[in-house]
Amino acid sequence: MKRIEIINIKSPNRAPLIVEGFVFGEETKGPSLAVVGAMSGDHINQLYVASRLVEYLRQKEEEGKIIGKILVIPAVNTYALNMGETFWPLDKTDINMMFPGYAEGETTQRIAAKLFEALKGFDYGIILEGRRDQGVCLPYVKIIQSGYEDIESAKDMGIRFIHYRPYSPIETVMLQYNWQLWETKALSIVFGKNGMIDHFSTGEVKGALIRFMAKRGMLNSPTFEGFQSNIIEPEDITIIKASFAGIFDSSVTCGTFVQKGDLLGRITDALSGAKLEKVIAPCEGVVTCQYSHPLIFQNSIAFRIASVK
Repeated sequence: MKRIEIINIKSPNRAPLIVEGFVFGEETKGPSLAVVGAMSGDHINQLYVASRLVEYLRQKEEEGKIIGKILVIPAVNTYALNMGETFWPLDKTDINMMFPGYAEGETTQRIAAKLFEALKGFDYGIILEGRRDQGVCLPYVKIIQSGYEDIESAKDMGIRFIHYRPYSPIETVMLQYNWQLWETKALSIVFGKNGMIDHFSTGEVKGALIRFMAKRGMLNSPTFEGFQSNIIEPEDITIIKASFAGIFDSSVTCGTFVQKGDLLGRITDALSGAKLEKVIAPCEGVVTCQYSHPLIFQNSIAFRIASVK
């Protein structure tokens, strides 16, 4: 294992921002993979999975099981992690909205540029992502359509759902899209609830990463088979929004199979306790995401259901 310094940016009022990576194996002996962990300060699950992966790969390298080259970067936005912030603490910008970066630009643009330079040339790229809302979800693979995506390699993870969709204009400045343009087979795994460790989802994602490395020829180690992945496109997802603001009480959990008419949850008035709404499933399918905060706003997305259509 080699511990390398990828970014070192001096600060006028605190210790430098240092981003480190861990390198295992040799590129000349097999395929190469880079895994990027927490880019936001509340992506604790992503940091946790990446750090556990480092320890796992350290042991496997000692056993001579690593075939290709693997780079793991557990955390990028360490300032935000240390300060309990979501985005870059100084100007509240999102590093994952700054790619491919600009070496002479603002701080987050320079961070993105240095990170992207270190990530170029890998055969495969995996970004560990958290949600961008007050939700919790089943782990799923997110692949945007850029012309360089690879669905077949994503299936090797054995994760239940692969969300495959066209990119939106805003995603042209995100890591996955730019990584794909540089001909790396890049994808994201979205999982967990922000700000806490979800042991179920982190365990599933770690297992998926190990399975992927074994099936793609980077790791000589037997693994359990996962799910036969379902390809889900935007039209396969039904969004259920809250009609009222109030206390949100879910009756189901992510992964639950529901039928049309099933009770999903209730919303009550936060002050009087009056029953405002029963949230009912409008279709048959699997609950993939749900609102995870006890107080919900009107028109917030309460549930997402994936269906076979």
